[in-house]
Amino acid sequence: MSAQPTVSASSVPHPNSIDSRPLSIEEQNQLLKLQRAILESVARGADHMEVINQICRLEESLLTNAFSSVMLMDNNNTLLNVYAAPSLSQAQIEKINGLRPSPGGGSCGNVIYQQKVQYVSNTLTDERWQDIRHLAHEFNVKACWSIPIFSAENKVIGTFALSSFEHREPSQFHRMLLEIGSSIIGIVLNRNKYQESLRQFEKVFEGSEQGIMVTDTRHVILSVNPAFTKMLGFTLDDVKGKTPKVLSSGLHDPSFYRSMWESVDHFGHWRGEIWNRRKNGEVFPEWLSITEVKNEAGEVSHYVGTFSDLSDLKSAQKEIQYLSSHDALTGLPDIALFRDRLENAVSIAAAANSKIGLLALNLDNFKFLNDSLGYASGDKLLRLFAERLKACLRDTDSICRHGGDEFIILLNNMQDDDSISYIVDTLLNEISSPFAFAGSNISTSCSVGVAVYPTDGNDFEKLFGRARKAMSQAKEEGRNTARFFTEKLNNDSLHYLNIAYGLREALAHHQFELHYQPQISLNSAKVIGAEALIRWHHPQNGLQPPAQFIGIAEQTGLIVEIGEWVIEEACRQAMAWQKSGLPALSMAVNVSAVQFRRGNLAKVIIKALEKTGLDPQLLELELTESILVEDIDHLLAQLDVLKQLGVKLAIDDFGTGYSSLAYLKKFNIDRLKIDQSFVRDINTDPNDAAIVRAIVQMAHTLNLDVIAEGVEDETMLKHLRDCGCDEVQGYLFSKPLPAQAFEAFIKSRS
Repeated sequence: MSAQPTVSASSVPHPNSIDSRPLSIEEQNQLLKLQRAILESVARGADHMEVINQICRLEESLLTNAFSSVMLMDNNNTLLNVYAAPSLSQAQIEKINGLRPSPGGGSCGNVIYQQKVQYVSNTLTDERWQDIRHLAHEFNVKACWSIPIFSAENKVIGTFALSSFEHREPSQFHRMLLEIGSSIIGIVLNRNKYQESLRQFEKVFEGSEQGIMVTDTRHVILSVNPAFTKMLGFTLDDVKGKTPKVLSSGLHDPSFYRSMWESVDHFGHWRGEIWNRRKNGEVFPEWLSITEVKNEAGEVSHYVGTFSDLSDLKSAQKEIQYLSSHDALTGLPDIALFRDRLENAVSIAAAANSKIGLLALNLDNFKFLNDSLGYASGDKLLRLFAERLKACLRDTDSICRHGGDEFIILLNNMQDDDSISYIVDTLLNEISSPFAFAGSNISTSCSVGVAVYPTDGNDFEKLFGRARKAMSQAKEEGRNTARFFTEKLNNDSLHYLNIAYGLREALAHHQFELHYQPQISLNSAKVIGAEALIRWHHPQNGLQPPAQFIGIAEQTGLIVEIGEWVIEEACRQAMAWQKSGLPALSMAVNVSAVQFRRGNLAKVIIKALEKTGLDPQLLELELTESILVEDIDHLLAQLDVLKQLGVKLAIDDFGTGYSSLAYLKKFNIDRLKIDQSFVRDINTDPNDAAIVRAIVQMAHTLNLDVIAEGVEDETMLKHLRDCGCDEVQGYLFSKPLPAQAFEAFIKSRS
């Protein structure tokens, strides 16, 4: 802001005096020149900011020793910010920005607050400036006149102000300057807002991805946008002056269009799907919206139609519908669609008194092929197998990929089991036939289970479940074969389900109990330990040995929870015996491979030891040989943790599984347990005797202890003693005993 001229005291009017004299001829001419100059700028289409700044400068030229400013409310309608002030610097503008309308917020703040013109002749004393008096001093503003700027809706949107460096009252001429400036600024702002809306509409019209068509009230086309031309092929010249009938597909009757326009007339709009024709004659679906446009008098002046091409959407919907009911890899129906087809086939077969064959087919050893060739090649193989299977079927049959390498096949309208068997044999032969693939000759086989309607069931669940049971039997019997469902398979499944359910009940109702078989040292003849063996107090069947349920517990995964209970209960009982005065005994517990696979066995054992206080060196885990050949790295990590705790490790049933010196070298084993199958005939079978002697000698060479199980008579005992066996257990000494009976047994030998 430049230095301001000095003002003599004699030039300052009295604050309450208002100059109301009429305008002079010169003043009238000045106002006319002002309006003419501004209107010429507006007429030649000058930018709105150029016009507003011009207004400010012209008014400043007519009021010396002053500056003008335009302030507008912000988007939240709470603060005033400078919109134009050509005589102020940016730094000065920033000090004024953010003015809050209030009784003490200055002339402009009071215009917004009171919604009327404000004339302040002395900013240094007027209470309307009390909140921003510091600005009056900083800017040397002595007087400030401010007037509202109105929107097209007659709402106050801002202020136009003349700020003087002199104390002065506005004359009639000054008030006219303010009114003219405010009025024209309001017009310019509203005009710019309208033009901006028009520019935005033009951008939307031109850039819209939707086709747009504008017609008059007689439905004559006036304009179309580029998207219209892109989708339909018609240019504006092609359709201008014509009606939308030029787009008609011929697929809708007159009543359709009559109903459409009745909706527009009644509600002002219509939306829906319609078929139209492109310029090249192609008929396509579109989503059309027709809206009427009214003028200020409320009369309809135009119609606007917007539409989008539904062709891609329709294709995508068909694709989605197909994918949602078919396997993405093979293109075969999925299980839901297959189920629907089977249910329809059952209805037809029931009426025709015919049979249906439901086949569950699984490729044998496909995992080996998949791992060998890679998953991408495995997927190609599956597609190839699917095609070979389809080639064996009739058009009336159906096939579904149930997942992985398992397929389900529906043989429709079969007369007897022999006709089903014929197709099954064809499938087996086709799959087992070698073929060239990826530069190699590929050969595999499949296992097939067959369930027949109505013999084996009359719905999908029963037929499919029984076909899978038969397929499992085919796999168990050597694969590359087919088996029909029999009731025995069903009974076996019921037994499995009953046991599985019963085990869950047993866990919930504490029906398990541990029995303990003494382990005897051959050197001292003393009891040195016990093997914990689980028993199940079945509510109906009585006490059940582990052979009746452990296998199913492993298959269902319940062995993990059961195993946790066994470990903790065995540790607890060992400590209870110590507290009752028995010597510290080693406690042997069998561990399942499933527990190792779960990966948290070490945590379970640590928790049990901490909870019971048992010395880790008194706990011995018996591992089957099959565990040691699964995931060696994963197993080694867990065994290392257990060995660091001090827990002992033994190999159970040694010699019956995958006996190998390699794992004896890798795993830090403490003891080998000779399986009773070798001990049983040690007196009569030289081979068994030789095996036992070899195991003992090998174990001692590796600094391992040896215990033999299944010792039932003195002759066996003598033979084992002669072989150098360290420890024994068996019925010669005691069968497995409940905890209290075991304690009595120990005390009877002391």
